[in-house]
Amino acid sequence: MSALCEVRVFSRQYRFAGSLDVLGLWRGAGALVDYKTGAPNDVAADLQTAAYLGALLEMQANGDTPEMLTFEPEAHRYTLHRGATARREEEAEAILLPSVTGVLQASGLIDFSRIPPTILRDARDRGGAVHQAVHYFNEGDLDVESFRADFPAYAPYLDAWLRFRQDSGFELATSWEALGDLSHLKRYAIRLKKDGTYAVEAYTKSRDYREFLTLLCALQIRSARKGTWIEMAEDL
Repeated sequence: MSALCEVRVFSRQYRFAGSLDVLGLWRGAGALVDYKTGAPNDVAADLQTAAYLGALLEMQANGDTPEMLTFEPEAHRYTLHRGATARREEEAEAILLPSVTGVLQASGLIDFSRIPPTILRDARDRGGAVHQAVHYFNEGDLDVESFRADFPAYAPYLDAWLRFRQDSGFELATSWEALGDLSHLKRYAIRLKKDGTYAVEAYTKSRDYREFLTLLCALQIRSARKGTWIEMAEDL
């Protein structure tokens, strides 16, 4: 069975969506893990992971599935199809949802405006390449040596993930049943470093999700006064 990675999640109640990196078993419990090539604090990883978990719990309660949400990578746009089996455009009543990172950016909590464009572009290219490599590795579909040869500058970040997997005993989940009670999932960010090492950050504050929803609510209020919610979703 395939690993539970790049799982699309959404909230109907609060209207947002995102993709969590990977779910697994670690330290005797289910774990929701996001991996980063920069400082997790710079992208509010504590609130990111809390939003993903909050959406996941809501989906479980509603009987929703990731397949009900589509994602357009180039536009970074999520579309929710209200009917679980309504996939064709003429059959589905669809709504656009803002992404978790889009909400955090629009709120100002993620702010890269002072970073020179070339540095920011390089960081995004690195993050995208490493994220994709780790994803394929988790699915057992990556030629590690070829990646190292083709992307020598990014290889240490992949090595950091491999080292984490070896050191920690983290196991990829291949079924929802393996995770047990989703309300007991632990949240982590794993920072993958350019020297091939890693750092773990654990998030335990229950207020993280409330803080994310407060930021989201503020954006909804602004949108209600300046335009429709769908317009704001498209802007994000």
